[in-house]
Amino acid sequence: MFYILSIIAAIILVALYKFFPRKKIFVYFCLFLAVIFAISAFVNSRQAEEEKISQEQIFAIQQQQKIFSDWYASYQKDIDRLDRNWQLYYDIVETLKTAEIYEQITYEQLTDLESEVIDEQIKIHNLQPPPELEEDCRIILSEVIRKTQIYSDAQAKTVTSVKSVANPEIVKDLGEMNKKIKDITIREIPAGLFTAREISAIRDKLVLPEDDAR
Repeated sequence: MFYILSIIAAIILVALYKFFPRKKIFVYFCLFLAVIFAISAFVNSRQAEEEKISQEQIFAIQQQQKIFSDWYASYQKDIDRLDRNWQLYYDIVETLKTAEIYEQITYEQLTDLESEVIDEQIKIHNLQPPPELEEDCRIILSEVIRKTQIYSDAQAKTVTSVKSVANPEIVKDLGEMNKKIKDITIREIPAGLFTAREISAIRDKLVLPEDDAR
């Protein structure tokens, strides 16, 4: 495009040459056009360079988005397992509340749940931010992992504590056992896992610039 415009400008100058009575005026006119043309070429080259940088930045952000998205999809599966474990816990506790006779099968269910909870706890403690993610996002993600580990630890402690008081060998009174289970539940179960602020902060950092996104 630059060369085409140069050729067109040269042709126009040749065509205009005969309209200038004095060559000196024509030379000044050409110099004026040359300055305008040089400024325009410089501005266009800068814009092209900025456009190239912007495209590189967009590609880098898209790569970061994919890295975080893949990690978060796997993390969400861990959260789903934590939620499922709580649901199983409450189902077992509810069964104990309404049971007239304590059955061995309920204790076995608690034992199985404890095993699953501990397995998940180990997985949570092995979580790491993806090393390819930029440092600012890794720092925020580390806080998400820290909160999740505390939450998982509380779940494991709750289930293990309930299992210890629900041991058929020591249970003599269902009412007393349920009272202990209620106390453990109130004392040990965390209010919740709150990571929405950190996740939103990461997504804000990885958003595409509005002008380029259009």
